[in-house]
Amino acid sequence: MILALALARALSDGTDHDGELHYRGPRPRLMQRCRLPMSTSHNTPPHIVQNGHNDGLTFHAIPEKPQAWLDVLDHEHVEAHTALPMRYYLATEQTLGVRLPARHAPLPGFTSAERERPFHVVFVSATSWPTRKDYGAEGFALVARVLADRLAAPWSFTLITSTDAAPTQHPELDTLTGPDAVDCLDVFASAEVVIGNDTGLTHLAALTERPDGTGPQVIGLYGRHAHAKWNTGSDRHHAIATPFSQMLAAADRCPVRDRLDDALWSTSADLTGIPAEMIAEFAAKVTGWW
Repeated sequence: MILALALARALSDGTDHDGELHYRGPRPRLMQRCRLPMSTSHNTPPHIVQNGHNDGLTFHAIPEKPQAWLDVLDHEHVEAHTALPMRYYLATEQTLGVRLPARHAPLPGFTSAERERPFHVVFVSATSWPTRKDYGAEGFALVARVLADRLAAPWSFTLITSTDAAPTQHPELDTLTGPDAVDCLDVFASAEVVIGNDTGLTHLAALTERPDGTGPQVIGLYGRHAHAKWNTGSDRHHAIATPFSQMLAAADRCPVRDRLDDALWSTSADLTGIPAEMIAEFAAKVTGWW
């Protein structure tokens, strides 16, 4: 739903409509924090955003459908738009037949009044498929230990897990079990860096905006989906990916659409095989800790 807000942005940018957009679905509180102006009402799924008219075109967010797009920059260079939000946005541009203004990262931000706490690291362990898409509490705890051992600093570590996650045995991690996405916004805003599985909450972290317009650096961990596609496109959204994920990104393949079973690719698709030291080093690089 979060990445598909590029469709709502395109709808707002490319059509004349009376008043603001309107959201109907199960996440009205979250959408009230979205910078894209819209009214909200609660309803059962699916998530629907519409303009002031009930007629006209309907756009469905089907992640397997939109292709990557290329912009020809000159006779030697092209720019590849591979992130799913920009794919949605440019596909809508083609359908509407009008030039839309966004050149990259069309997703709207989500606001928080919280301010950054130096050396606060948030780990996102929540995922829809724990056995295949979770780096795990043990792995994140090891990343925390690597950071703390490398640099003496007032570290604080927060772990966000799903409601059905097993209790963690890592006292160095302040564990939040199954928090609402709206509450996660404020946790993300207080972080200097967020490190998480490729999941909706990690994407939301990359769109979180503090009062001064800044936000946390975000590192997504990708095991079985293309890191270049399942990305917000934000300049502060980074990726560490398994060889399987990198292969999918290079070939623009989709494990769902193309029926690729990552379990057949052994360690090349194993998210837990990414060394904690690599993640810690990359976090230090994007934050400037050392």
